Amino acid sequence: MDKKYRDLGFSPDQAAEIEEGLKMKIDVSPYAKKEFLAIQMRQIRLGIMEGLPVELYARTDYDWFQMEEIRKGLLAKLDVSIYADPELPYDKMRQIRKGLKAGINLIDYKRFDAGILRELRKALLARINMVEYINGGYITEQLEQIRLALTAGVNIKPYINKELRGVSIREIFLGLEKGLDVSVYAKVEYSWQQMREIRLGMERRLDVTCYTNPLYEWQQMRQIRLGMEEDIDVSGYRSFMYTAREMEKKRVELLRARGRRPEPEQASSAESAAVEEAPFISSMKISRDAMEAYITVRPGVSDLSRETVICALAARGITFGIQEAAIEKIVRGEYTEEPVLIAKGKGPAKGKDGWYEYFFRREVAGTPKQLPDGNTDCRDIEWFERVEEGQKLACYHEAAYGEDGHTVTGKAIPGGKGRELSMLTGKGFILLPDKKTYLAAMAGKVDLVQQRMEVGPLLVVDDVTSVTGNINFEGSIYIRGNVERGTSVNATEDIIVDGLVEAAVIQCGGNILLRHGANSLGSGFIKAGKGIYGKFLEAVSVFAREDIRMNSCLNSRVFTEGSLHLIGDNGTLAGGEACAVRGVRTMYLGNRVGLHTEVKVGITDETSRNQKETEEKIENVHRELSLLGGAYMDLKKKYSPEVRNTMKIYLKLENAIYTKERELEDLYSLKKHVDEDIENSKKVCIYVGGTVFEGTVVEINGKKWQPQTLDKVTIKSVGGRIAAHANTQ
Repeated sequence: MDKKYRDLGFSPDQAAEIEEGLKMKIDVSPYAKKEFLAIQMRQIRLGIMEGLPVELYARTDYDWFQMEEIRKGLLAKLDVSIYADPELPYDKMRQIRKGLKAGINLIDYKRFDAGILRELRKALLARINMVEYINGGYITEQLEQIRLALTAGVNIKPYINKELRGVSIREIFLGLEKGLDVSVYAKVEYSWQQMREIRLGMERRLDVTCYTNPLYEWQQMRQIRLGMEEDIDVSGYRSFMYTAREMEKKRVELLRARGRRPEPEQASSAESAAVEEAPFISSMKISRDAMEAYITVRPGVSDLSRETVICALAARGITFGIQEAAIEKIVRGEYTEEPVLIAKGKGPAKGKDGWYEYFFRREVAGTPKQLPDGNTDCRDIEWFERVEEGQKLACYHEAAYGEDGHTVTGKAIPGGKGRELSMLTGKGFILLPDKKTYLAAMAGKVDLVQQRMEVGPLLVVDDVTSVTGNINFEGSIYIRGNVERGTSVNATEDIIVDGLVEAAVIQCGGNILLRHGANSLGSGFIKAGKGIYGKFLEAVSVFAREDIRMNSCLNSRVFTEGSLHLIGDNGTLAGGEACAVRGVRTMYLGNRVGLHTEVKVGITDETSRNQKETEEKIENVHRELSLLGGAYMDLKKKYSPEVRNTMKIYLKLENAIYTKERELEDLYSLKKHVDEDIENSKKVCIYVGGTVFEGTVVEINGKKWQPQTLDKVTIKSVGGRIAAHANTQ
C-alpha cells in the first residue's frame, strides 16, 4: 500500500501517514493530498480519529501548529471560530485558546504578540489589571515582572517606566518586597546589575551612598560593597581611577592587613637593639605578625630581677601579653640556650551578629501536639498568633564590634564586626524609616518562617449556619463554634474550626484544623491545599495535598498526596476507603465485626496516567520531529540555499524543529520527576501498631490483597507481591 502512494508522488512520510489512517480504518480523503506536508496530515488524521470536524482546519493555508491549536480547541469544545484565522500565528492562537478554556476571551487583544497575550491571560486569572501597562507599550519581559509584583501585592507603579528592562523592574520589585527605599536606584541610568549591587547593599544595611554613582561599573560597585560588608575602610580604593580588578586586589590586601604584622626588617632591628640595651639577652625575635616574642638568655647571667626583665622588654616596645611564668624562670636562673616565649599577643574578637527581637509568639504555629497516650491534642493547641493593626512585630539590632586585639608591642587590632542579617521579606507589615522596626499593616494573623514574615487577614466568626450564610474569604478563617449542615466555608489560607463540622463544604489553600472533628453523614466535603489535622472524621469525603493526621477515621472517603496518620493508642481507620500516596500509619485497620475497609497506598491512577501521557507525548514529539526533519530535508534537496532561505515554509520548518526540540527537553525533565515518584512508591507501606482485621482490602501500587486478622504488622509490596511483616518495634 505504501508503494502505491509513493508511486502517486507522495513522499515516504506522507505515504506513512496515509497508511496509518487506513490501518485505523478512517476516511483518509480529507488529508491524502500531496499539497499537505506529512506533519499537517498528522494533525488532520488525529482530528478524524478524535471525531472532530477537521474541515474547520484541513486547509493548506494553516500550518501544522495552527492546525494543532484548532484541534485542541475542538477537543475542549471551545468556539474555535474566535481564533481560527490563517493570519493569526499559532502562538497567539495558543494563548487565546488557553484563555477561552479559562473563560477569558483575548481576541480583542490579538494585535499584541503572544508573550503579551500570555501575561494578560495570567494577570486576568490572578485578577490583576494589566491593561494600562499593555496599552502603555510595555513589552513581555517587563509585563511579566509587573504582573509578579502586582500579584504579590507590591505597588510598583511609582517606580517603573518603559525605559527599564524587565530584569531592572525585577530588582525594583525585590527591593519593594523587602521594604527598601527603591527610589535610590530605580533610575534608568542604572543597569540592572548596578541596581542589584545597590539593593544588596541596602539589604545588608550599608551606606550605599559610597557607590550609588552610575559612573561606577557594577563590578566596581560590587568590590566596594564587599569591602563595606567586611568592615574595611573602602575610601582608599573606591576612586574611579581603579578598575574592578584593581579594587579587588586592594580590598584583599586591606583584608589581610587588618592588624598588619611588622615587616621582617623591623623584627631584626628590634632584636639588635634589645640585645644592645639588655646584655642578658643573647637574641630576641618578634614574629612577623607581632603576636609572639621570643628571647634567648646568655649563659652565666645571674641576679636578674623581674623589673630588670620587664624594663628590658619595654625598652624594645614589648609591653603586652608578657608571660609571667617565663619571666619567673629567667629570674630563678632556670633557663637554657633555647628561645623562650616571653610575650604573646591577643587576637581580635568578632562581635555579636545582628539579630531580630520579635514581639509576638513564634512557637504557636505548627502542628497539633501529641499527648502521652499518643492521641492528638487539637483542643488546646494555639494554631496562630493574632496581631492588631499598628502592632510592633519586630525590631532589628545591628551587629556589634568585638573586643580589640593587641600585638606584643601593644598595637591595637580592631575587633571584627558581626554579620548583619538581611531585612525581613514578606507582606502585611510596614518597615519604619529607621529600617529596623516592623509594624503590622493590618489586623490578622502573623507567621514567620526563617526570615519571611507575613501578616494575613483573619476572619473570626462564632458559628456558620444557614442564617449567617456561606463564607468566602481572602485570608484565614477562625470559626469559634460549629459549621452546620448545608453551609460552605472557603478561604485562600488556613481554616480553624473549634466546634463540630456537620454535612458542610470546607475548602482552603492552606491547612485545616478541626479541633473537634467532622461528622457529615456521608454528604460533607473537606479539601485542603496543605494538610488536615483533627480529632476524628466520620462519614465525610476528604482531600489533602499534604499529610492528614487524625485520631480516628470512620466510614469516610479520604485521599491525600501525603501520608495518613491515625495516631494514638486507639488510632483507627475503619470503613469507607482511604488513599494515601505516601503510606498509612494506624493502630487499628478495620474492626472486629469485619466492616469493609479499603486502603490504597503508592501509585495513584493520576500518577500512572501522567507517566503514560508523558511517554506518549515524547513518542509523538519524536514522530513530529521526524516528519518535520523529512520535510526540511526535502526542501534542502529541491532548492538552493538562495531560494529556500526566502521560502516562508522553509523558515517555519526551521523554527518548528527548534520549538519541538525544546519541548522534548521539557518532556524528558517531566518524565524524570514522574519516574522518581513511581520509584519512591515502591517503598511505601501500611504500618499497623495494633490489629488488621478481616474484611480489610489492601491495595499497594495497584495490587490488591485481603489479609486475615493479624497483629502488629507492616504491610508492603516486595517483588510485586504484597505481604505482612512483623513490626520490628
